[in-house]
Amino acid sequence: MKTAWQDVRYGMRMLGKNPGFTLAAIVMLALGIGANTALFSAVRTVLLNSLPYQNPGQLVTLTASESTSIDPQNVSYLKTQDWRERSHAFESIALYRSFRPVLTGQKKPEMLRGGRVSANFFETLGISPIRGRGFLEGEDRPDRWHEVLLSYGYWKEAFGGRDDAVGSTIYLDQIPFQVVGVLPENFKPLIFSYFSKPPQVWAPLGYDAAMANACRTCQHLRSVARLAAGVSLESARAEMKGISAKLAVEFPNDYAKDEIVLIRPLEDRIVGKVRSTLWLLLGATGFVLLIACANFANLMLSRATARQRELAVRAALGASPFQLARQLLTELMLPTLAGGVCGVLLANWGVRALASWGPADIPRLTEARVDIPVLMFSLGASVLTGLLAGVIPALQAARTDEREALQSGGRGTVGISRGRLRSLLVVGELGLAFVLAIGTGLLVRSLSQIMGVQPGFQTRDLHSMNFSLIGSKYDKDPQVVSAEQELLARFRKLAGVTDAAFVSTLPLGGGYDQRAIFAQDHSVTLDTEAPGVDSYYVSDGYFETMKIPLRRGRYFTAADITAGSDAQVALVSESTAKLMWPGGDAIGKRIKLGGREEKKPWSTVVGIVGDIRQYGLDSAATADAYLPYTQNLDSSQVLVLRSSLPTQTLTHAVEDQLAALDKDAPVFGAESMDDMISDSLVQRRFVAGLVGGFGVLALVLAAIGIYSVIAYGVARRTSEFGIRLALGALPRNVLRMVLLGGLRLTLTGLGAGLVLALIVTRLMSSLLYEVSPQDPLTIFGVALLLSVVALGASWLPARRATRVDPMVALRYE
Repeated sequence: MKTAWQDVRYGMRMLGKNPGFTLAAIVMLALGIGANTALFSAVRTVLLNSLPYQNPGQLVTLTASESTSIDPQNVSYLKTQDWRERSHAFESIALYRSFRPVLTGQKKPEMLRGGRVSANFFETLGISPIRGRGFLEGEDRPDRWHEVLLSYGYWKEAFGGRDDAVGSTIYLDQIPFQVVGVLPENFKPLIFSYFSKPPQVWAPLGYDAAMANACRTCQHLRSVARLAAGVSLESARAEMKGISAKLAVEFPNDYAKDEIVLIRPLEDRIVGKVRSTLWLLLGATGFVLLIACANFANLMLSRATARQRELAVRAALGASPFQLARQLLTELMLPTLAGGVCGVLLANWGVRALASWGPADIPRLTEARVDIPVLMFSLGASVLTGLLAGVIPALQAARTDEREALQSGGRGTVGISRGRLRSLLVVGELGLAFVLAIGTGLLVRSLSQIMGVQPGFQTRDLHSMNFSLIGSKYDKDPQVVSAEQELLARFRKLAGVTDAAFVSTLPLGGGYDQRAIFAQDHSVTLDTEAPGVDSYYVSDGYFETMKIPLRRGRYFTAADITAGSDAQVALVSESTAKLMWPGGDAIGKRIKLGGREEKKPWSTVVGIVGDIRQYGLDSAATADAYLPYTQNLDSSQVLVLRSSLPTQTLTHAVEDQLAALDKDAPVFGAESMDDMISDSLVQRRFVAGLVGGFGVLALVLAAIGIYSVIAYGVARRTSEFGIRLALGALPRNVLRMVLLGGLRLTLTGLGAGLVLALIVTRLMSSLLYEVSPQDPLTIFGVALLLSVVALGASWLPARRATRVDPMVALRYE
């Protein structure tokens, strides 16, 4: 221990004598370790930590599909009832959906985030209220679903955390609800992805099997189930396969012959979409750390070379190679540990930055912390970094030939081998930087391709907001139609508004309603044989407001929208027209959505409109059908406005008009369409930005590495350059010689990096859009950029070589 302490004190003195070396080493290591620690914290929180539910490995989701390649999120209520009655593989199957109740009885109505769940939902997850009780089976009925549970946050916010909140009454949509319990603070509704923030209130689902019997194929709920004790995922899938086959025979009109029940672990459903993204980011930080290690090793080699005579003297005085290596490793670990400490500080900031800037659809990202396991990871990364970067330099320095090193000007094989090792490290740096830069280029090109996609409508000056008409005065359809028509007329007269309309679901707005489509001129034996389309209910003026192009026929008119009109009409998208009548004409055809036996009349197609990117700019256009909104009345509507005014100004104007008609009607979710599209790309921008930042850092570190190698080579060849200049060589000849050396290193690094890039970029294919992982334009552009950076880093030492004074160099020699 005494000897070890002497090594530490001596190492600290040596580092203090070389503050430039010490600072450079700590900064490089801090950047690499800090980035890795921050990303590891995010990966651990999102991917590696267990879900915060009881026995999360038993939780799964159930959906019905005709192919394993098609994985819908929603499920039918009645199909779930069939599975529950016939299956023995599940302890429980629960259902849930969103709802947006309006809290009334206060100065201003407030739209809340809510969830409607089956009575066994919280029991399935293993969650118990901390106050009061959960829902009872008898309360999960259409006439008994007026009980409500509060989230912990809303209990604190609205009731101040008072115990008397349980048993009190609140009015949601002007209907009294009794508060029966409060959920625990640590309850994380990760499966509830309808809102960017957790629900504030929870109510029973309140469905009735008899009421849902008319639409066994309607899929607008989501499920979560718990496997029974001792039942594996494979055995559950096998049982459900048999049940599906029997149901297809019993209900041929509702179950397709090849329909299967997809059973996925709940964890896959929650984090499946972000798993590859986070591993990619962690891999990118790993590349940065490896480049920092290479640079640190180069610094150690440079320092060992500068101390070659000192080490030779110590060896000549009796120091063993082991003692020399131990001293150098001690000196190595000091800046490594200091870099690790600084890296933890950077990681602490980085984790907060990730939580603030990261997309909302990465679950639990805001919970990432630099805790004990993360600190242990950082310590391990620091020690491993030091060993990777310093063992070889330390061993080489310990094998110094004393006689050769003590000779004045000696430049033997040890120097040559060290130069080759430094060159090899730089080649590795350039290769890794090349891979990161290519990844950045592919992601940026992909993002550029998506931003260039036309959504099918004009986003400029387009705004949307939601409103809801509540209360008994809107119980009947004519009352709803009258109020909404009056509001629409008021909105169209607002100053600065050129167009206004209603729609059931806005593009990119979520909550899609897919239904089977039937054509009167097509013969379909079973409903399950009909193709599906996304259905939307719109007012007159919707297509004009959105500026969705008309391909054939006409748009809806005000007469088409009138409730009770005998002339039922519809519009379809180009994709629907091609799907149903390939090579034919859709105009004049009669269609029905949902089921052939539904009481609703057939609708006549009067127009064909352009396709819309309803699910996102990076998703293909879907087959769509549009019906007048009066055919599916809802007291909650999405209002779209076209105006050059700011969204906030329009919101206040709409609120004033609503208040004049009904003071309890809230406005919520106001947003411009440009902002909505920008929000849909936030994850892609997040990934491209982070990988791009790591790529820039890698380029800087690689430039430092090649500069140090070339500068080291120039310093060792000072006398050679002096002799060449003395014998008549021109400065440009020396300049070319040095630059060619840097170019050889660069091309070797690019070659090695290209091989690695062709392997790594294949793993990124799911994150790319309309760009090949081996895109030649990106590879060539990045190679050119890296070559320019490398040659720029070689230029300064090359210029220094041309200014060598021959007399000084020869006198030194």
